[in-house]
Amino acid sequence: MNDSTWTWVSGSNTINQPGIYGEKGISSRDNHPGARRYALGWYDGLNQEFWLFSGQGYGNSTTNEGVQTIISPNNSS
Repeated sequence: MNDSTWTWVSGSNTINQPGIYGEKGISSRDNHPGARRYALGWYDGLNQEFWLFSGQGYGNSTTNEGVQTIISPNNSS
């Protein structure tokens, strides 16, 4: 994304949705984080990957709570 423009790729477009995390260490196109706010994200320019950490929102249930997850494009990290 050379022009610094965000692009919708996948996931829910509805508020307050729980995530689907699948099995730890097994990647799947169906996996996606739940809705959240106050999360911290950063871009690794060397590997051209976006990372997302924590926040308040929805893990894999419909309970709004603090979520402690690191979400990366590479599950082996």
